[in-house]
Amino acid sequence: MDVKLKQRLLGAVILTSLAIIVLPALFNGSEEERIRLKSSVPEPPQVAVERLTVQDVALKIEQRARDSEARLPREVVDEANYLNRSDFIVDKNNLPVNWSIRLGSFKDKQNALRLRETLRAKNYRSYILYAKNNSGDLFRVFVGPSSSKAALAEIADKIEGTLNLKGQIVRYRIEDNKEMLSG
Repeated sequence: MDVKLKQRLLGAVILTSLAIIVLPALFNGSEEERIRLKSSVPEPPQVAVERLTVQDVALKIEQRARDSEARLPREVVDEANYLNRSDFIVDKNNLPVNWSIRLGSFKDKQNALRLRETLRAKNYRSYILYAKNNSGDLFRVFVGPSSSKAALAEIADKIEGTLNLKGQIVRYRIEDNKEMLSG
């Protein structure tokens, strides 16, 4: 081996050994600094533990139940006997027979919504039913329902006079509600 190469290798080994000894001492910091950093961590805060008994929890549950019950709307019982009314009819399935005025069928949902809003602005109870047929989707606009066909005929005449819409009185069926579009 060449003498210069030996000297270079020996120098590299000595420098590496010194680096292994000196560098950790430089990067570790002093003992005082480590103690200062260690002691600056605050103690965990004291947490107040609330002792609860089963009776306390039961009382809180009862209190919340009373509070929530007080916020509920009161149920109003309708004691009218509709079966004895002359305009109240039930069908073979014991469902009430009611009537609505069909004012229009639209392919465009926005047109149906616009008509419904116009009717509601004039204080007519109106709703939209969605239907599908061979030509596509239909949105039907209705006014009602009412159990009195005669009362609906008067409403239909008023609507025809004010809005120039001729409606058709049709049977309102509760089972159609599943396709009702937003009230």
